[in-house]
Amino acid sequence: MYKHLLTNPELARLVADLTSDGHLQIHGHRYISSFYSKDIEEIKSFERRFYNLFKIKGKTYIDKRPIRGSKPVIRYKLFFISKQASIFLKRIGTPVGNKTESSFLIPDWIYNGNQEFKKAYLRGLYDAEGSIFCSRGRWQITFKMAKNERLLHAGIRYFEQLRRMLSEFEVKSSTVNHSKLNLRKDGSQSVYLRITIEKSSFTNFFNNIGFGYSQKQEKLLRALNNC
Repeated sequence: MYKHLLTNPELARLVADLTSDGHLQIHGHRYISSFYSKDIEEIKSFERRFYNLFKIKGKTYIDKRPIRGSKPVIRYKLFFISKQASIFLKRIGTPVGNKTESSFLIPDWIYNGNQEFKKAYLRGLYDAEGSIFCSRGRWQITFKMAKNERLLHAGIRYFEQLRRMLSEFEVKSSTVNHSKLNLRKDGSQSVYLRITIEKSSFTNFFNNIGFGYSQKQEKLLRALNNC
């Protein structure tokens, strides 16, 4: 039903959204694509993208509950309920369920696809899980993702794919680093996987990938102008 979407780079971007901050749930009678954010503009962007692709309207909820004893912070939760769309997204390689507890790679149709698909996918990942900052006069762009330690090698394979895709746009990235997080409630150990882009590759990142969200893009421009 949705095979024609495989020619649309926006589908690659949507898969990146769901691979990072989003969530694809297929369990029993539940077929849900969801996205959480404190930024309403991110929610609206995801809502437009999903509707433009699947012509399915989502439902947004506001969550004002405090997180881990902190002061209440407004978070937006966007849900799309569709069995057909969920099954299609799974079939094309979108991770399902808890991504920390599952292994996955970049879908072949993106990884071996044309440059526009790769750009859209990378931009989606860096919009959601990427950060740009200056520490002690050194600018960096980082991308990180949590993984159960038992899936460390699978996570490294995924990150190596990202590094190869970045290199196609002449963006150099660091080797894959990982550090331990706190023990989980079930006693298992989680790790953070991370790659870093140094300022020498910022121009190529800006010209070929960039950030879709204004705050990060403004930081990138400030870094480029701060020679």
